[in-house]
Amino acid sequence: MKPAFFNIPELKRKKIIDACISEFGNCGYEKSSTDRIIKVAGISKGGLYEYISSKEELFLFITEYSYRELYGFIRDTLKKNEELPVDIIERFKLVVTVALEFYIKHPEYIRFIANLHRISDPFLEDRVNRIFMKQFLNIFGTISGENLRYQRERLIDLLIWLLTKTRDDFLHAVEKNKNVKKLKKLYLENWDFYFSILRTGIYK
Repeated sequence: MKPAFFNIPELKRKKIIDACISEFGNCGYEKSSTDRIIKVAGISKGGLYEYISSKEELFLFITEYSYRELYGFIRDTLKKNEELPVDIIERFKLVVTVALEFYIKHPEYIRFIANLHRISDPFLEDRVNRIFMKQFLNIFGTISGENLRYQRERLIDLLIWLLTKTRDDFLHAVEKNKNVKKLKKLYLENWDFYFSILRTGIYK
């Protein structure tokens, strides 16, 4: 993003960001339109290009912003614990519960993040994955690999897959059923089931 973007009033900047999250989240990168973004944000096309060099730059900025919001929320909440567990399952148990609170408060961010796996451009996909892993490893990079039957990295990949699946399932369920309390209970019950299976198979 160009320096001018960070010099505009915070409320205006947030309105642009929210418009981008909505557009990219609903349409994906390829089908998104900067014309719709400027209409929702209430700015001119020339005004938008005072802040960005390209649609790709804007998309990557919004990707980093969204992941930073999600994982920043997780980190800030986990700071209430004196010490994070080094055990892989115990660490994930904490994060799953906290992440769910973010999902409930900010479904628009999660809709955007859920759409990131639909990118067809390999270069852009790689950039997005790098942004994700930087935030992810900030929380999970210190997990212990001791007493594990399998490589720590492979187990983390499995748990990332489960995080993605349960997140997307929760998002779709919320869009169909507004009973968030019931869906939250089901989400946590599913994770209890996954963790019970993992406990029987991943440790030596």
